[in-house]
Amino acid sequence: MSYRARFEQLLRTLQAHPDVEVYAWAVEPPASAARLADAERFLNVQLPPAMRAFYTELNGFFVEWAPIGDKHEEKTSPFGYPDYGQPPGCINLLPIEEALTTAWQEEYHVNEIQSDHWEALYGRPQTEAEAEQLADRGACCIDNFSKYNHADLILGPEPLVVISTDHGADMDSSDHMTFETYLELTLATWGLNRYRSAGIGWSRKSQRLHQFTDRPSLDQVIAQLRAEAE
Repeated sequence: MSYRARFEQLLRTLQAHPDVEVYAWAVEPPASAARLADAERFLNVQLPPAMRAFYTELNGFFVEWAPIGDKHEEKTSPFGYPDYGQPPGCINLLPIEEALTTAWQEEYHVNEIQSDHWEALYGRPQTEAEAEQLADRGACCIDNFSKYNHADLILGPEPLVVISTDHGADMDSSDHMTFETYLELTLATWGLNRYRSAGIGWSRKSQRLHQFTDRPSLDQVIAQLRAEAE
């Protein structure tokens, strides 16, 4: 099944569930060939196959939801900036031209990549050229799903996703994964905060997350959210 079909299926399932309120959603048309070419120039490597497949099918996906009856002061606009008090379910996979930009680092939405974090990601020290590039273009935000946490793409020889915390200041307290694995994690968790699944705090060094096998049903997720709210 294509990525577009899978994300649309997730959206339909949320909309059809009697105990779910979907506040907003957006499924964007495919990215143009020109935008994909711009993205590869920005990355300075070929788009990973899963990134190319996703953005070729849909240039961004947004949904925000909560169990019916929950009260949330803040709602997020599609592809906007979440705030405290938002609903617990949010997927905010940005259009590729909004995700792959130096603005995230320039505006301190993401932090610089530290040398020890780089070694955990790629198994070797940075080269001098890489260190110079990372100072200006080391990471960008691809899924701005929460004010405190978001999914960020590390712009190394293999683009890898981390789930940052502390408003993007802490980039190295989650496991890291490919874009493909990140999409699987996002779908499997119904858009709940991905740091809950990939975060490690300061317990150990970041490790490669190759797959995500925990796939709760939507009913289980709703029950979990209601139990946490009590």
